[in-house]
Amino acid sequence: MIPGSIARRYAKALFSLAVEKGRIEPWTDSLLALGRAVDASPELREVLRNPAYPREDRAAVVSKLAGALQLDVEPASLLQLLGERNRLGGLPAIVTAFRELADTELGRLRAKVTSAVPLDDAAADAIAAKLSAATRKKVLVERAVDPAILGGVVAQVGSVVYDGSIRTQLEDLRRTLKQ
Repeated sequence: MIPGSIARRYAKALFSLAVEKGRIEPWTDSLLALGRAVDASPELREVLRNPAYPREDRAAVVSKLAGALQLDVEPASLLQLLGERNRLGGLPAIVTAFRELADTELGRLRAKVTSAVPLDDAAADAIAAKLSAATRKKVLVERAVDPAILGGVVAQVGSVVYDGSIRTQLEDLRRTLKQ
């Protein structure tokens, strides 16, 4: 694992290349795919993060992974560099930092929308449109399900929470009735 400040430096370096080459969106997608691939495979995570594996083995795995994901030269080079420096454990932090830089550059915000039941695409799009109007930025919705909220939705955009859940409304009503 590498500290957040170092992860941000790697992300900023790659991001400046992405801006220069006009490849922000494709590289963001590639890095997110890379992150998902590493998260999905405990064996892959072990090989990439454990310095007990020889460098040559990790380099071979990194090379195959970059080829399988069809990474551009620069993100693949970053992956190789991280492998050489035994910093592949910091890949998730680098991916997150890169995505945040891309979102800022492209004027986007991410919202975590939690509902009691899974939202269909139309409902998620409607929520995204309302949040976009409220924030004056394009909002990308990440969905989550939590049956404890009973109904409605809770949307978190950055540090701001919009709570329209039935659970909160019932708690507010209970407090009002007690007074």
